[in-house]
Amino acid sequence: MIIDAHTHVHPDADGLGDRYDARLENLLANLAASEVDKAVIYAEAVDVPYIKRIENDYVGACCAQHPDTLIGFASVHPLEPDPVKTFEEAVRRYGFKGLKLHPRFQGVAADDPRVAPLARKAAELGLPVAIDALLWKPTPLKLQLPINVDGLCKQVPEARIIMAHAGGFHFLDTLAVAVANPNVHLEISVALTFFHGTPFEDQFMFALKQLGPKRLIYGSDFPQKPMQASLDESRAILKKHGFSDADLEWILGKTFLSLLPGENA
Repeated sequence: MIIDAHTHVHPDADGLGDRYDARLENLLANLAASEVDKAVIYAEAVDVPYIKRIENDYVGACCAQHPDTLIGFASVHPLEPDPVKTFEEAVRRYGFKGLKLHPRFQGVAADDPRVAPLARKAAELGLPVAIDALLWKPTPLKLQLPINVDGLCKQVPEARIIMAHAGGFHFLDTLAVAVANPNVHLEISVALTFFHGTPFEDQFMFALKQLGPKRLIYGSDFPQKPMQASLDESRAILKKHGFSDADLEWILGKTFLSLLPGENA
């Protein structure tokens, strides 16, 4: 089974910027035209110029309409009045399979003590926590640093963490976090293709190989690229650097499934 573990949809076509078609219909059409069997869609409790907020209710409704192909992750802002209650109610109502946190768009570092209760509740529910780890605008970079995830792991060692985009420009720091914390997995969307053909390609692939396929998760960050095109490019890069077909089975689906409650990789 192939799972795209990082996608987005929005009720407005321009919800993720006017360069992309963020409608659910576009995602479903891409799924139907690709080898991908299931897609993880994220709610986004954010308020930034780049994207519009993606509500838990909307993601939950999408998943309810397409339960065989869509897997939903809730999103809660750590600074809202009672984030743990909001998260738990969203999971109970919609059956979400994880939590998405976004230091870059929420302005709260992963190791902020106010984040730990959310990660602790996710662990209690048996759900993974996906944390955006790509440094970019608009939040101060020190709040986005992947190394901050280590602090969260020390506060909540039982949490299962997915570091989205594999740390981007700080991929070696991300590797250090994953080596220090066996509960951390790297989701490789954007970074894998961004570093391809650059002087950093071999270094990035070195980091991935140190962890091995059972700690790596495939994602496309759709709708940035057509789903099949992203899969083709990513698979070709991984094969070029020696990942076997058996390795790809883990990266393209089994690793992610192993993090979900009641799933067997």
